[in-house]
Amino acid sequence: MSNFTNHHPDESMLLEFSAGTLETAISICVSAHLHYCSHCRAQLLRLDQVGSQIMTQSDPMTLADDSFERVMEKIDSADEPAVDNNTNGSDLPFSVNKLINTSLVSKNWKRLSSSVDIARFSTGQDNFEVALHKIRAGGKTPKHDHEGLEYTVVLKGSFSDENAVYREGDFLLRQPGDVHQPMGAQNGECICLSALSAPIKPTSPLGFLIKPWLRINPM
Repeated sequence: MSNFTNHHPDESMLLEFSAGTLETAISICVSAHLHYCSHCRAQLLRLDQVGSQIMTQSDPMTLADDSFERVMEKIDSADEPAVDNNTNGSDLPFSVNKLINTSLVSKNWKRLSSSVDIARFSTGQDNFEVALHKIRAGGKTPKHDHEGLEYTVVLKGSFSDENAVYREGDFLLRQPGDVHQPMGAQNGECICLSALSAPIKPTSPLGFLIKPWLRINPM
């Protein structure tokens, strides 16, 4: 795990994550970032403590007699799964490992472009496509804008664009108007977790040729 991530979710996002109100796809990305980032884990702990104090001041509710036993059964059944070899990694976040072993639509990477492969997840929601993207060493994606929101967490390796270099654990949010061209590092492939609410929009005059391949499939 890295303690040197440079790009993080904002405090309002962590607050929603702590409260359990953050949308599923975004929560998966925040959870993956927390695996790498001690700074955000500490911040989340403080938010959880504030939430606990607020709960102690709330009026109590009557629960079923077997509520505690049912909760413990669910906790006991949530054993951490093994990592699928297709990720080429052995220290991925729990949330990603869980998806790989239970809901990956295809266990094989699919070619998205000459430099990028994709493996999509089924996450039980219909607002974002959640997927792994693998950029080959030195590979470039098409220069593009965004038609919606795109959350990205670097899981392995690194990539860069016109603005910065992004390494393991970095959390990125792209919005319409954020034009860039990601490029994989020369020394190895880069694997990212992403959640997209809409397809990317190539800015090249020939972008219409690849646009049919860029459709998203929230599920």
